Amino acid sequence: MDQSKNENLVSNIIDIVKEATRNNQIDENTSRENLPAWDSLAYMSIIAEVEVNYDIEITEENISSFDSIKSIVEIIKDNNKE
Repeated sequence: MDQSKNENLVSNIIDIVKEATRNNQIDENTSRENLPAWDSLAYMSIIAEVEVNYDIEITEENISSFDSIKSIVEIIKDNNKE
């Protein structure tokens, strides 16, 4: 994935997390560990938005990996390779 597409993807995921957590203090280093608003309800909202917007199938293997901006971006990149 080229740099511009990667930056756009990161920006889109940040927007999804901002909306789900109702928090504007989000950047590419944000995760469940450092953002208390990223609770279970926000987690499910983020997963649903990513699933719909990026045609990602949520499975038992990947559902626990949606815990940071970086990991979500990697899941999407990996899915696009297939």
